[in-house]
Amino acid sequence: MDVFNRLRTTVSNLSTVLPGNPVTREYEIIKHVGSAGPGLLWKVYQATKRSTKEEAAVFVLEKKQLERYSKRDRELIMDILKQGIAQLTRLRHPSILTVQHPLEESRESLAFAHST
Repeated sequence: MDVFNRLRTTVSNLSTVLPGNPVTREYEIIKHVGSAGPGLLWKVYQATKRSTKEEAAVFVLEKKQLERYSKRDRELIMDILKQGIAQLTRLRHPSILTVQHPLEESRESLAFAHST
């Protein structure tokens, strides 16, 4: 019975993570662990990289969450988020997250992965 509940939880978690983004195809999503960023727009998932089995955290932003903002504000928010992730990708320091997979954009989402 425990296996069934675990499988059901995994399937429901996967259905909420948008499958169209390359990051979500490369990582096996285990569970939703939190939200982050301005307005808590980023959903954070515990994940494992399929090829190496390395643990990671996958951040996913569903673009439909931005629909409540004006077009100008949406564009500004997207630019700020993309710029922030680009800066994080370039930084190298033991006390700062290491980006494993850079920001990928699909029609429905933005996503990136970092080490845990």
